Amino acid sequence: MHGSFEKTVLEPEFPFRLFFNDGYSNTPHHWHEDIEIIYLVEGTLKACINRDTYDLTQGDILIIGGGEIHCFFKEKKFSNRAVIQFRTSIYDNFLSGTKDTKIIKPMWNQSIHLTMGNEIHALMERHINEIINEYSKAEEGYKLIIKARLYDLAGILLRYIPKQAYSSEDLSREKERLKKMDSVFQYVDSNYQEHIDLDDISKSIGFSKYYFTKFFKENTGVTFLDYLNNYRIKKAEWRIIEEDETIAEIAYNCGFNSIKTFNRLFKNIAGCTPMKYRRDNKN
Repeated sequence: MHGSFEKTVLEPEFPFRLFFNDGYSNTPHHWHEDIEIIYLVEGTLKACINRDTYDLTQGDILIIGGGEIHCFFKEKKFSNRAVIQFRTSIYDNFLSGTKDTKIIKPMWNQSIHLTMGNEIHALMERHINEIINEYSKAEEGYKLIIKARLYDLAGILLRYIPKQAYSSEDLSREKERLKKMDSVFQYVDSNYQEHIDLDDISKSIGFSKYYFTKFFKENTGVTFLDYLNNYRIKKAEWRIIEEDETIAEIAYNCGFNSIKTFNRLFKNIAGCTPMKYRRDNKN
């Protein structure tokens, strides 16, 4: 997964998908237009949305609004999360021509963390579990039932969660923010194998080095160097498993000039040495 705009492929008539993630690897900063609901089935999870960090425990629900820059950190112990992604166009047929159309879509464009022990969480959890159950069985009519549960979730949010009001100026600034961040992510994706100079990447989006470092930290919650190191290590993890290169070759091909630095960062981020990672994951 690239640390940039993630283009998810969803069916036009049923823009929905569900999958599970074990939390054993980092998911770099990225964003997509889809709404994302995280339901933590087991373990713990640390997530970052824009500049805010969320620590989830078993049973927690995290709603990530469309266009929100987010990432997930590697967990030391096993965790299991259900990831639900859908587009608000799934509501279009039923809501077409009604005033609810203008209410529901902006309502989903906010991030919400729901913990166990309150009424809203209990209502949401019940419908999320029904969605997971229907999707896993995929019996006749399951898509209709999933759509019905998504309407239930929207109704709960509409009734219980305060809605954020956005002016046209706010939306314009948000669009420009995402455009700038996507340019940064794409720059890293194209140049991570080479030396990346802070002056060059700052100039690529029209910022000074000082303003760029502030802008990036405010929008991701991490420094640019931390993001770059995590991104390079993520690429290295893939190459260690899929390629027959030596560890030294992988380090240099992922933008590291020092094997010592690569080994230290890899162990800090992946939790083990590159050689152990290869032994544990190589088929």
